[in-house]
Amino acid sequence: MNWIFVTGTGTEVGKTYYAAALARTCQQSGQRVGVYKPVASGCQRDGEGRLVAEDAVQLWQAAGQPLTLETVCPQKFAAPLAPPEAAAAEGCCIDEELLLKGLDAFQPHDAFQPHEVPSQAFDTLIIEGAGGLFSPISDTWLNIDFILKAKSLHPIEVILVAANRLGVQHEIIATTRAAQASGLTIDRIILNTIHPDDSTDTNATELAKWIDTPIQT
Repeated sequence: MNWIFVTGTGTEVGKTYYAAALARTCQQSGQRVGVYKPVASGCQRDGEGRLVAEDAVQLWQAAGQPLTLETVCPQKFAAPLAPPEAAAAEGCCIDEELLLKGLDAFQPHDAFQPHEVPSQAFDTLIIEGAGGLFSPISDTWLNIDFILKAKSLHPIEVILVAANRLGVQHEIIATTRAAQASGLTIDRIILNTIHPDDSTDTNATELAKWIDTPIQT
């Protein structure tokens, strides 16, 4: 099974949009796709009062609704804050053990209910982080710490999504160099053009002068 972690240079750069598109493409090509959002904040309550993570819903639907939404995103909080702050607002903290243990649901040794897709059938697992690569995901971990710990369990392709705009060259160069200094290699960069203008035309070409990572637009 291929593991892919989708992270970003920050918030609102198109991580979920890209991760969902990737899940949909893999699913439509005949692959069985698992999706995992370890933790989400800024969640809304449904008609029954349950917290729902909209990002997790998008991923789940794009992948063909594998397993359950609870499995896809086991830790959800209401406040629109960084996950550890949102958890603190509810008088609790992020369960770091569960962040990693949630990956077990996609492993071959787990047994699921008959209506769920057997974990051993997954070809690809797409994991989406919360915020940017260096955003806090718990009281003591940043997203990059979670990736490094997960990578010790299974090889992971890391994709960095960035909003294609003026200033993105700094954001990408700084993020990739900081990742390398922390022991993580970025495997692919996605330049997501949200509002095209003259400043977006040359970013990929200019970035290639500074980094070796493959860039897609």
